[in-house]
Amino acid sequence: MVVPGYIDSLLNLFLCYIMWGNSYLYRIILTRLEFTMRLLRRWFTSIPFFAVLGLALGAVIAIPLIPQPKIVTISISDVLLDQTYVDDILKALTQAREDNNIKAVVLEIDSPGGYVVTTEQIYLEVLRLRQKKPVVASVKMMAASGGYYIAVAANYIYAQPTSEMGSVGARSGLPEPEKLNETSLTSGLFKATGGSKRKAIAELEMIRQEFVSAVMSQRGSRLKIPEEELSQAKLYLGIEGLRYGLIDAIGTRTDAIKKAAELAGIRNYGVSGLYISQPIPFFLFGSADWAKLKAQTGTMPVYYYLYIESE
Repeated sequence: MVVPGYIDSLLNLFLCYIMWGNSYLYRIILTRLEFTMRLLRRWFTSIPFFAVLGLALGAVIAIPLIPQPKIVTISISDVLLDQTYVDDILKALTQAREDNNIKAVVLEIDSPGGYVVTTEQIYLEVLRLRQKKPVVASVKMMAASGGYYIAVAANYIYAQPTSEMGSVGARSGLPEPEKLNETSLTSGLFKATGGSKRKAIAELEMIRQEFVSAVMSQRGSRLKIPEEELSQAKLYLGIEGLRYGLIDAIGTRTDAIKKAAELAGIRNYGVSGLYISQPIPFFLFGSADWAKLKAQTGTMPVYYYLYIESE
């Protein structure tokens, strides 16, 4: 930048006036004026440099103040029977949906399912979350029945080679026939039982159809298994699930996080987990005696099931 012309004109007039006086004084004044002019020129030409420097320093100071994008993990494990535990999962999903700093979510699933109503609640909340940001499921040991129902709500599913998944179906008990009781009365034929066996079977079929439809609609063209086989409620290993399109890739939690970042279009991000309380073990439900036994002996009764396939 050049010093404005009027400054040079004033200086020249002043120098002409001084030339008629003492030559020694003239040299001193001339030296100081030249020094002043160099400072002025340097100052004017330094403005762009200081402007750029100021912007750079401002950026360095501001970067730590800018919130870092985050990927959060939400753990869904065990049998989904405890409503308090399910409510915590729902709160975590809602928090992830509403927090603008959270750019993607990884669901760490290790569950054999649970009540239809609890798994449906989580499934629907994951779908709401997916409308705003990417969701990737990472299956650990198992995502069966309701666990797999939740997984299909994600954009992308990872599993390990020996993870178990599938079991697309539901089960229910039949109502007990009403017994004669001389001390109580009911106002309707099925007031005590809730319905007939025929109705219970029809309801179970509706639940099965809803589950199968959800899997087929969410997996879409990626699914390589016919509806008839899917409805048999088989369990598949991870390598089989990849072959049949039940999952998208073989991988771990780390792969799921990288995929979530890719889908969200972010690079520099932090990873954290949203706290969820531990569920009550399913074998303690409705059994104060079992809880007392465990406190006294440190052991618990275990049920073993034998499944015999019919011809």
